[in-house]
Amino acid sequence: MLAEREPQITRIMHAIAEAAGNRGSLLLLTGPSGTGTTSLLQVARDLATSQGAAVLSAVAATAERDFPFGVLRQLYEPLIAGLTDTDRTAVMDGVADFVRPVFAADGCSADAESLAPVPHAVLHGTRHLLSVVGRHRPVVLLVDDLQWADVESLRCLGYVAHRLAGLSVVIVASLRPGLPESESELVRAVADGAAEVLRTGPLSDEGVRTTIRLVCGADATERFTAAAVAASRGTPLVLRTLLSDLAQSGLRPDDAGAENLLSARPRALRSWYAFLLRSLPAQALSYAAALSFLGDAADARLVGEIAGLDHVECGIITRNLQALGLIVPDRTPRFSHPAAHDAVRDTTGVAEAERLHIAAARALHRMGHPAEQVAAHLLAVPSPQGVWAVDALRDAVRAAARRGASSDAARYLRRALLDTPAHAERRGTLLVELAAVVSATDPEVASRHLLQALPLLPDGAGRAEALVEVPVVCWRAAPEEVTDAARSLLADAGGVDLEHRMRVEARLVLLAEDRRAVGDATRRLAGEDRARLLATPGGRELLAALLRAAALGAGMSCADVVAAASDLLAAVSPEDPGIADTVAALVETFVLADRPDAVATVLDMAAHEVRRRADPIAIATLEDATVLALLAQGLVGVSLELMSEQASCRPVAASALLVGAILTLPDLDRARWLLADPVGSEHPVITAFRQALRAIEESPDSLATRVQRLLDCGRCLDRVGWSNPAVFPWRSHAAELLHRLGDHAAALELVRAELAAAVRWGGRQAIGRAQRAVGVAEPGAAGVHATREALDTVSRSGNRWELARTEAQLSFLLRDSDPDESARLAARARATAEACGVRLQGLHDAPVPLKRPRDGLPRPSGLTPAELRVAGLAAAGLTNQMIAEELDVSSRAVEKHLTNVYRKLGVSGRTALRDALGTRFEPDS
Repeated sequence: MLAEREPQITRIMHAIAEAAGNRGSLLLLTGPSGTGTTSLLQVARDLATSQGAAVLSAVAATAERDFPFGVLRQLYEPLIAGLTDTDRTAVMDGVADFVRPVFAADGCSADAESLAPVPHAVLHGTRHLLSVVGRHRPVVLLVDDLQWADVESLRCLGYVAHRLAGLSVVIVASLRPGLPESESELVRAVADGAAEVLRTGPLSDEGVRTTIRLVCGADATERFTAAAVAASRGTPLVLRTLLSDLAQSGLRPDDAGAENLLSARPRALRSWYAFLLRSLPAQALSYAAALSFLGDAADARLVGEIAGLDHVECGIITRNLQALGLIVPDRTPRFSHPAAHDAVRDTTGVAEAERLHIAAARALHRMGHPAEQVAAHLLAVPSPQGVWAVDALRDAVRAAARRGASSDAARYLRRALLDTPAHAERRGTLLVELAAVVSATDPEVASRHLLQALPLLPDGAGRAEALVEVPVVCWRAAPEEVTDAARSLLADAGGVDLEHRMRVEARLVLLAEDRRAVGDATRRLAGEDRARLLATPGGRELLAALLRAAALGAGMSCADVVAAASDLLAAVSPEDPGIADTVAALVETFVLADRPDAVATVLDMAAHEVRRRADPIAIATLEDATVLALLAQGLVGVSLELMSEQASCRPVAASALLVGAILTLPDLDRARWLLADPVGSEHPVITAFRQALRAIEESPDSLATRVQRLLDCGRCLDRVGWSNPAVFPWRSHAAELLHRLGDHAAALELVRAELAAAVRWGGRQAIGRAQRAVGVAEPGAAGVHATREALDTVSRSGNRWELARTEAQLSFLLRDSDPDESARLAARARATAEACGVRLQGLHDAPVPLKRPRDGLPRPSGLTPAELRVAGLAAAGLTNQMIAEELDVSSRAVEKHLTNVYRKLGVSGRTALRDALGTRFEPDS
């Protein structure tokens, strides 16, 4: 049964019934393609057969239009062959002698050309035959696609259509609107004889629901019904094809099948649209091809320009294609289903497709359409298109960069290279841009592009600009080649302005991997005019790199480094081109100096700026810096959660200093992940930390082997000049293993050496950590005394996690001599650790490994570092005034941060905040 076609079926039944009383008629079925005219003809066949009528049917086709009487012969051949002798005699008596061969038993194979001079006799004969047969029972003629019938058949049908009175004959013919053939004089002559025009159209929502039930044998969900309406636009043929394809995939009309229905493009549907396209005249085909290749950018003016049609022609074709059902009536033309677009592409040759893409790209570019729409067409064209194409593609690169789509930007740049000569300066510029774009996903490829670009750039200024244009990660991927090129450039006295020279020098300092280079940077810092460096962006970038080197090598005192870094902190501007590297170096410097709180404001400012620039590597660099700053304040839970959120989208390896900080935590899973990262850095420090990880974790290696690994780590750090004990306490870890081996003297020697180095540096965290290690190595009261000193030191430090560990250690050492104080310290240690996002199991300083957050709780990824720090302290139970004193800010600033935190996390107070932050990490049971 056909859904929502009852009125048409009822009228056909009525016409057949009237024919039995010699009241013949012509019914014309018309409507957009796919709306059921052919199906209605089949229903008419079944109805007529059930009522005992003689049914004659024919299907017209474009390929048979030149075959005279082709449709008429389809109708009459079976009828003539089945005539009784009496009826055949009656037929022959009523026609002229020269027409009789046509209606003989084999007449339909006769040459019709001999009939051309006297067609009226043939016309009369066609009606006479129907009148003879209709004496016994009604005759029903069914003609599908009347518009493609041959001329001779149309003349006969037109003659009969206007002379049905007194005959027991019904003619039901279908006609496709929107085709030139449908408007021909002969077709109109037939149509004008229609007693009624039965129009078909799209199904209503209820009709769609009924069709789904008929095809699938089950009721559809509301979501599936809505998807079916949207996908088919109510066209029955499209709907049934989609549903059949869905059923073959084993899917049901439920919510799960809705998305499949919307995305489906069955081969049968594409073939049907291809059939429709083949029926179009040349101009309409050009229009459809232009519409397909323009896609979302299509408008009537553009389609007409590419198809070579004027405004009037476009309007006529648009109306015809809408009537045909190939495009939907809308302000901008578009296909009724994506399968139509596929059909156009399938039927378009390679050369024509390239021509259309080029025409579309040129038109879109000339008319000011978005650059990425132009680029989409140029990507499909392999042949060079000249300077205009390069300009359009570079515009598209900038548009893609603004939305953070680095992969699209890379594709545009690679296509632009096809339009650029191999040795052109412009090619070098494009290669630099490509290196900057792909550095986020493939630093090694980026470094190769950079090295290919440098010889193409004509002067030192261009090469220097190229070197600082790409992120530092490209330098790390090919350190020798890139740094050699940079040193060679700096050795040339002229050609490079001071600003670029300082930025190139800053990169070289950041990449320094030996003790002498780090020492040279420290000496350079001592002799520099810092006021001069602070005055320019390049100078600030260089000063940040020099201060970082001085802190890593402990070549200056902590106080001197902090003083110089504080001046730089006040001078940094968000407009600085190297803002991410400058701020990241500053964060590392202040973390080593135990002043991570000092960088909160500049971190927020820089993070906002790099997100505005949509620079993925700069964003990742500052995210690592944020995690490092949070860890240095002891906010372990928040920082590790933030790192987990970044894990799936990290474009570059973590900084070496961050890896060292992760190695000091109880949860080594993050460290394993960072050090096993296949795109991780091959920096010597990372290699040293891999040795440290193998030594720290419980491994099958002997204790002596694990000690040697830590000593190797220390030697490697010393070789690269990272001598500051705040980088990583490898001596403390080695001393713990030596204790387990029973070599207490060697353990004590190591921790005292670490303490001496920490005191020389002057950072409280490094000193307190070394004092705590001495407390473990020293026996009895000496160990308690050293641990008390450590507690006093870390209490004045910013790292609350170190404070918790020191409180727990002192609690353990006092468990026998002073149980009361031990209990108080244990309670404090637990509270402090929970404020850090960690829970301690007991008094043995054995922290429970952190778990991932419980599902359903808000995540703090939208908080700034300053907000995260305030939120953590508030969750720990500190009042606003206490937080203000702790962070050395005003109470008003604390209130503002907390208000933002509550809004972003969707919580209403401190209790909910504690659930959202501090207690989301639970111990194993």
